[in-house]
Amino acid sequence: MVLDKQWGMDNHFGMSETILTENSFFYEPTMQLKVIKRDPELPYRLHSHEFHELVIVISGRGINFTATEQIPLREGSVFFIPPGVEHGYKDVENLVLYNILYGRNLITRHALDLTELPGFCTIFLQSEHIVGLTLSPSQIAELIPLVQLMEKEADDQSYGSGSRTLAYAYLIELLVQISRIYDQIPRETNQTARRLWEVISYMDGNLDKALTTEDLVAIANMSTSTLNRCFKQSTGLSPIEFHIHKRIAHACSLIQERGLSMGQVSEACGFKDPNYFSRQFRKVMGMSPKQYQRIFTSRFT
Repeated sequence: MVLDKQWGMDNHFGMSETILTENSFFYEPTMQLKVIKRDPELPYRLHSHEFHELVIVISGRGINFTATEQIPLREGSVFFIPPGVEHGYKDVENLVLYNILYGRNLITRHALDLTELPGFCTIFLQSEHIVGLTLSPSQIAELIPLVQLMEKEADDQSYGSGSRTLAYAYLIELLVQISRIYDQIPRETNQTARRLWEVISYMDGNLDKALTTEDLVAIANMSTSTLNRCFKQSTGLSPIEFHIHKRIAHACSLIQERGLSMGQVSEACGFKDPNYFSRQFRKVMGMSPKQYQRIFTSRFT
């Protein structure tokens, strides 16, 4: 079943008539898992699901709304919608995201020690609200290859290939990683991050060069100390460190596309000195650009 999301544009955002069923998305009863990339995501009226939905925003912006709340979305936004909870999308602008859909009982059968993670209980076990967080660019860069591998295995229909087991393993790894990240973030972080929307958007438009604190202070219209404090509260990083993380995440995307030399990747991300680029990449990702390239290539071959 292919759902036409364009109909959500017809001034019906406040009306909920749609329940997305498991049969519409899951073709294998024993493995109810589906990864869908929305590129772009379109406006969509209030709706609910029979299944769990985890959303990871990789670019663009928009609003995820419920009957009582509007949540701004941007790169790094991650949120979980339990079965039966209504939500929709509006004011979308080049919004690209991954939907990870999985059946209501898929995880509970083999939870093991998942429920010992406070973040997992807070995000994935509640049943009445949408819980979200904002990931840093480096965290997104680490998780997206995992989502892509899950998508590849979940779509594999080959009998006896082990693809369903591997797709399930990737899902568990993703849930654990997100739960651990959530446990490390102060609860006021996401509210602070929304106030810095324009600064981060400016960073997004300047991934090909270094920025100064003065540049960002002018965009934020706040003092240097306030800007630094808000960024530290929101991301654990200074504004300049955060921008470096975004540039390194951009470098990861360029490496994943392949075909570019490391010198070309370095230059495209505003690092004129390849050695400095390599040092910053290792600092952010815990490995050199070449090591990242080898690991990414080997996982897909």
